[in-house]
Amino acid sequence: MSVTSKSAVRTAEQALAYLTDCNLATVASMAMKKTRLKYEFERQIMIAQSAVSWMVEMHVDFSGTRAEEVVTAFGGSVSAWAQKYQPK
Repeated sequence: MSVTSKSAVRTAEQALAYLTDCNLATVASMAMKKTRLKYEFERQIMIAQSAVSWMVEMHVDFSGTRAEEVVTAFGGSVSAWAQKYQPK
């Protein structure tokens, strides 16, 4: 269901998938920074976690989105997924 632009959104499910993907992009971007506001990073993770969980609970197609990797490779954990982007 990959929705790559907001102009391609036609349904509530696509809207949730698009917004979740955008939020996960923010989490990944923040995770890559050497310095970041810890509270804001954790808040973005919590928002993304809620969105991913809702997609799973509501059976929203997440194929082609970042949520797909979160669910399939990281057991649905946004926090675990974000760790792969953090500097070592």
